[in-house]
Amino acid sequence: MSKHKLQLAIYLSAILLSGSVFLPLATFPVYGDASYYRIAEIEAWLVIIISMMAPGLMLYGKEKLAILSPLAVWGVLLYPTLRNTLGATNNSLLNQLGNGVSTAMSDFAANLFFNIGDYHWGGFVFLFALLTFSASNIFYRIKA
Repeated sequence: MSKHKLQLAIYLSAILLSGSVFLPLATFPVYGDASYYRIAEIEAWLVIIISMMAPGLMLYGKEKLAILSPLAVWGVLLYPTLRNTLGATNNSLLNQLGNGVSTAMSDFAANLFFNIGDYHWGGFVFLFALLTFSASNIFYRIKA
């Protein structure tokens, strides 16, 4: 694949990834359809900003730094899992209340990639865009 086609794949997958955070990923019994944005608003905005940084860096001429964008997106997506795995040692009452409130979001984010059979069409678009964005950036970096 040529560098031009890989650049185009990065641009298109970044746009698709940014838009797919608003698509329905799954349905919860009481909550209804849930998008990544509806469950984790701050993290969704981070995914949008970081994924659009790769095309921006490429247009600005900083192509070598564009590989940091998919790494940062994966970091944002895997942060809840790492946080739950490592666990917090501070067990104050306020911290326990905060953990109780964010349990549903953390559980969903932690299991985002493990429950692929439970996805709606938006979840498959999100996963496709994420994998395409990551692979395109890696292949582009290898060719550069």
